[in-house]
Amino acid sequence: MRSYGIYKVKEMYEPFIIGRERLLYDLLRGNGSRHEDLREVRYLCDPLEKEMLEEAIVSNLGKMFTSIEFENEQYKLIHPVKGIIFITISAYCLTLICEGSRMLDLDLFVALSEVGNRFFAVMNGQGEWGWLKPIKHTHQQLGESAIFH
Repeated sequence: MRSYGIYKVKEMYEPFIIGRERLLYDLLRGNGSRHEDLREVRYLCDPLEKEMLEEAIVSNLGKMFTSIEFENEQYKLIHPVKGIIFITISAYCLTLICEGSRMLDLDLFVALSEVGNRFFAVMNGQGEWGWLKPIKHTHQQLGESAIFH
């Protein structure tokens, strides 16, 4: 079983965070177990658009999964070969629990990256993190972000 927290970094902080993902991971890894998001999370991350995420889950993933259930504010997606994903959407964090193949994770990451940029995933308890969609920068943007080093 794998557990993830997925957050959407505010556009204005994205250049500052690039190259400092480990610091963001250190902040976010403890947030998923809280009942209320940390003040720092609310500062660095955009609130999640529930309707947009539900659209990504139902429309994009619904084609690949044999069953999508919604009960007690949680989605349960079942694939006969890959396994099961449990998804909970809160104000700032999309919480995932994946049981089965890592292809489940990839399917969800691709669906989310199609509906938005700046999603950052933290794999709880495993020390893994990263952007769901690679961030593209021009040479000028990279030079400007170097100011923050």
